[in-house]
Amino acid sequence: MSKHENNIKVYTTLIHEEWSESDYKSMLEILPASIQDKVEAEERWEEKYGVLARKLILLYGMIDHGIDVNEIFDHIQRMPSGKPYIVDTPNFSIANDGAAVVCAMSYNSILGIDIERTKPVNLNDFRDDMTYMEWREIYSDMIPLRRFYEFWTIKESVMKAEGDISLRDPKDIFIRPDVAFCNEKYWYIHPLEIDYYGYVSFLVISNPYPEIQTIEVDLLKEFSTQTH
Repeated sequence: MSKHENNIKVYTTLIHEEWSESDYKSMLEILPASIQDKVEAEERWEEKYGVLARKLILLYGMIDHGIDVNEIFDHIQRMPSGKPYIVDTPNFSIANDGAAVVCAMSYNSILGIDIERTKPVNLNDFRDDMTYMEWREIYSDMIPLRRFYEFWTIKESVMKAEGDISLRDPKDIFIRPDVAFCNEKYWYIHPLEIDYYGYVSFLVISNPYPEIQTIEVDLLKEFSTQTH
């Protein structure tokens, strides 16, 4: 991938069921002890695997970009806003809902990504998070719940791209068909075509006209020493 082109790689994985204990342990041991503790602190297996998969899919993406990943997790830094980054590597954004994980990487675009499972919610609880026009579009849609999740996922992606922890009000993000506007900046919206039933995922980027490549990653195949 050229550093002078607007190429974006999106890595995805969905873990459908629990791994064997030996597979789980072999992949957990790839990570530093501090991250292992965060994984083990989760109670439900979907959440436990989600935390683990976030780290492994980032590791896979860095390897795919030709980055020397030796002790890479020790080099993660945070901007004053709290947004993570690693010096001399692509910009990245990671999200998960349970054991469904997405990770986007780009050298030339700032980006944000999110994924949500379309669980039943009371839409009225989120009225203050949407603009009047957004609510009109949600309630006029043939599937209001899915349209709500599309808007919500875009707003979450913008907040991740902004990296601004002071940006607390989703209503400050204005969504149009192809762009979102926030803090006097435009973010270009791209729905992700992932074949995960019941999930919605969006990517927002700072530069227009990207070439987006989606790569599904089998973490068990790539990282478990038990399968090799």
